[in-house]
Amino acid sequence: MTIEFRVVRVFVVKVFDTVGIHIYFSAMKVLLTPHQQKFVGQKMKGGGYLSQDEVIREAMRVYELVEQEDNDPQLEAALRHSLRSPLRKFKPGHFAALAA
Repeated sequence: MTIEFRVVRVFVVKVFDTVGIHIYFSAMKVLLTPHQQKFVGQKMKGGGYLSQDEVIREAMRVYELVEQEDNDPQLEAALRHSLRSPLRKFKPGHFAALAA
């Protein structure tokens, strides 16, 4: 299955006292695996989506949100620091005390 996206670009141009609106379309083709095709079909059958385009757009919006949430420089720095720290043995119950 190939899904074709059309991107609409609207430009408002003002020349002297005249306003003109120009609309441009561009397209993007995406090839989906059989599993992804089945998933898109299931989402459409489940309702809430009228087209394959809507399913893919929603998936892209969710992906963007996940990317934004995952971008935490402090967390990344702490994880990198912990990877460089030496291994040490913990006493039994050490983590239970931390959870309390």
